[in-house]
Amino acid sequence: MLLAALAAVLGLAGCGTGGAGSGGSSPHTGGGSTPYVPASGTADTGLLFPTYTNAAAGYSFPYPGGWRVAEKPPTGVRIARFGNAISALVNERPSAPFFKGYQKTLEKKLADPKNDQKQISAIVRPATQVKIGKQEAVRVVIEQVRSTGPSSPDEHVVVVRYLFWKSGKLLTLSMSSVKGIDNTVAYDLIASRFHW
Repeated sequence: MLLAALAAVLGLAGCGTGGAGSGGSSPHTGGGSTPYVPASGTADTGLLFPTYTNAAAGYSFPYPGGWRVAEKPPTGVRIARFGNAISALVNERPSAPFFKGYQKTLEKKLADPKNDQKQISAIVRPATQVKIGKQEAVRVVIEQVRSTGPSSPDEHVVVVRYLFWKSGKLLTLSMSSVKGIDNTVAYDLIASRFHW
């Protein structure tokens, strides 16, 4: 029902994205949005799906309104609510990642007896090379184990991850939900509106 309502709203509003403002990073209140999204509220501005813009790193993507935005200066962010989360992290990397190499890295981590399951506990969909607009990206779906506290069992989280590369910088966009809640379509659409 939420997806249908959102599609109708966006059909009227359009799907542009706003540019970075002057100064630091901020949730941009322009018209950027995505046609499907996990459970959301509205931003303080009244927008259902504002666009987050990080001026320092020059990237932007839409996110569900009402989710908490916690920036990790200078170039990172975590946006979360209801057990769902979207995070972006930029690191130096001299060359673009390739899906086969990333898949081997993940498989090696899984095979390591000292593997930290908070990083990866399973590969749900193997790494593939995808096109987002004019740029290439690597996409993979993995599982992680998240601690819920000393008296509660750990929960499994499904993470849809995209790797974007530009001019010696690697941006990892990870979008997660508790296993059993399938937000894959929504997260793929958020990634499809990513700009860098």
